[in-house]
Amino acid sequence: MKRYAIIILCALAVSACATPPAETVKDDAGPYPENYRELIDWYLEETLPRPESTKKFEIIKAPEKIRTETYYGFMPLYEGQQVWEVFVAFDTKNARGRHIGKDMHVVWIRHGKIVAYDYARPPNEFVVKQRLR
Repeated sequence: MKRYAIIILCALAVSACATPPAETVKDDAGPYPENYRELIDWYLEETLPRPESTKKFEIIKAPEKIRTETYYGFMPLYEGQQVWEVFVAFDTKNARGRHIGKDMHVVWIRHGKIVAYDYARPPNEFVVKQRLR
């Protein structure tokens, strides 16, 4: 009997750790991200190897609420979820610092947080800093 109680407690503890953040399972995208420009600027500075190339990034398309059309297994978006989609462009430099021209990217925001950049999950360190913010 004691053994079953321990097994049940362990199962509950493990399932509690595996619970996704609430904003991941909600269907709606949250309120309009008024600070989207600052969010994107901060993301680019934190994650790109040459953030100085993004100083003059342009918003090509302001946040627009859309529904995802397919399931993206490599990022926290499911088919039919709402996201705020933003397109940005900036002058890019290669690894040697050479200017290679304008490059367009997509940023998806949910509940005031960046959940995807160019169809990829943001790095874990960025996600942690974003949640602590």
